[in-house]
This record gives sequence, structure tokens and C-alpha cells, in this order.
Amino acid sequence: MRRLPVLRFAWWLRGRRTVRLAPLALVLSVASVLIPIAIFAGSVAAQASVPPQAPADLAPAPGQSIPTNLWRSKPLPAVAAAAKVAKRAGPLPKAFVPSMTGLEQENATGGDIIPAGCEPFRSRAIGKVCRLGDLSSTRVVVALGDSQAGTWMSALVAVGLAQHFAVVPLDKPGCFVTLVYVNSPGKPCATWYRWALAQDKALHPVATITVFLLPTRFQRHPALAVKNMRSVLSQVTNGVLIPDQPAQEQKAPACLFRAGANMGKCSVRVPSTYVPLLRTLARMATLTHHPAIPTLPWFCAGGICPMVIDHILTVRDKDHMTTEYSTALAPLLGLELRPILSRRAAP
Repeated sequence: MRRLPVLRFAWWLRGRRTVRLAPLALVLSVASVLIPIAIFAGSVAAQASVPPQAPADLAPAPGQSIPTNLWRSKPLPAVAAAAKVAKRAGPLPKAFVPSMTGLEQENATGGDIIPAGCEPFRSRAIGKVCRLGDLSSTRVVVALGDSQAGTWMSALVAVGLAQHFAVVPLDKPGCFVTLVYVNSPGKPCATWYRWALAQDKALHPVATITVFLLPTRFQRHPALAVKNMRSVLSQVTNGVLIPDQPAQEQKAPACLFRAGANMGKCSVRVPSTYVPLLRTLARMATLTHHPAIPTLPWFCAGGICPMVIDHILTVRDKDHMTTEYSTALAPLLGLELRPILSRRAAP
């Protein structure tokens, strides 16, 4: 794979008016992860530079009879290459992003993409409704879900700047899809969810990106999780499903910096319960006619999900995507969202 010049990413922030309107801290945060990612050979983002390849294999098909692309899409070349190295227990890259220091910071802050005060119900405060991305746009895309929705914010903000829409985070860490109707001590999930639905309705978004953590315990008994996911998608405005990717079995720092670590040891096989869950979600999305974006080929190939893809750590713990990998996936997410959003006019 050829090297990508840093300037190839400049189009994500093109338009002086847009950049001026975006919060400075956010622009610097996005830029800080774009620059180091761009220097590595075979960048995941480079897949978007070959239009006939990525859209043909990854484009969602809302309303199709059997959306098999949720689990059978062709993996990205960078993912397939990493899985091949993992299969033979090859060595880890000598350098990767984020660094150990960066990884610790992301675990402490969640990536810093959502500005302070803009994440609802953080520290028991309701928080304010904040617009990120292209602040001048009348089109709004909402991100709703638990902490997994927050991990996609880096990609969504980059796509928002490129495709000219604002992004509003309405996520609530810790509120799994099975808890959206439950209030418990320290977790006012039902209160948050009622508030989020009201904000979502008032914003009239062209899409509400819905992402929730789907751990193994949900995969073993998917009926409740899928039932609640269907309920959420039916209640939000213009819901779009992003299925949660398989989790790693080890925390990234514990594996990567252990003596004898290699690509094989720092990878996980797709759980036997995961594809049946995707099939159930696919059937549900078909019945409800909600677009579902296939993400499995962005993380796994040949049944193997490497922790490191093209020198980029995919997760900062076991299941939360790193800001760097989220940013690297922005061009591919943009390819998926463009046809969905083009069919939905701004209010």
C-alpha cells in the first residue's frame, strides 16, 4: 500500500467558514489525530481513495430482504493484512498510535472529542445540547446511545465537516440498550432516555446514529437487546443502526506491553454468538426499514479481530474504539452516510 501524504486529509477540514465556526479545541483535537495517522503506510482511510471498491462492498441497503452485508462484507485490505499476521502470531508493529501516554489519556477522558459540558447527564448534570461538525449547517445528525456512541464522535465530526452537517451528541455512558427504561442509583438511564428523545425530536435530525454496547452476555440472549434496539430505532428520528463490533478479551495496555506480546496474542476471534446476533439485528432492521451500517469488516477478517490495524490501536480498553481509529474510519463512514443523508432533506 502506498504512503498517504498528510495533505490528503486536508479536505476533511476544508472551507474556512466551517473551521472558524467549529470550537478551536475540537478542530485541534481532530487535527492532532489526523496527522500521525496519515504517515503510516496502508492507512485504513486510504480505502476511500478507491471509489469502485469501498462503496460496492460496504454500502448499506435499507429495506433489502436479507441484509447479509452486516456480516458477510469483504474486509478492508488493511484489516485482512493484520488478521493474516495475527493468524501466524507475527510481531506487533514497532510503533503504533496512540502511544502509551496517549492511551492512558484516552482511557481517562474518553478521547476528548465531546467538549466538557456537552455530554448529557455527565456527573449527574443534564448538560447542554451542543453542535459540533459544521456549525453553519441546517442539517443535523444526532449520535444517541451509550459510551459506544461516544467513540464514533471523532468519525462523525470529521464527516460532518466534510459533508456539511452538524453533529449533536446525546449519548449516556453506562446506559446499555437494555437499561433505557430503568433508573438505578447513579444511573438515571430512563430519565436520560426520555430527555434524549425529546431533544432528538426537537432537533429534527436527518439521521439519528444509534450505537449501543452489545457485550457477550447480550449476544448469548439477544432477544431483549434486539427488542430494545428496535424500540429505540422506532422512537428516534430517522434512526440509523451501527452495530457494536466484537470486543477484545484483554485490555489493550495489558496485552500490548506484556513480555512476548504478538499480533496473535493481541487479537480475538469473532465470538460464536456474534454473527447470530447480527442476523437477528439484520432481520429487525429489514422489518423496520432502518439503514444498518456494516462495521464488522472494519474490525475483523477471517474470523479474527486484531487489536492493532495498520499501526493503529483499534480499542483503548476491551471494547471502546480509540479516537485514532475512529478518525481513520471517517472516510468509510462518510461513504455509508452520504446516500442515507442525501435522501433526507433538512427541515
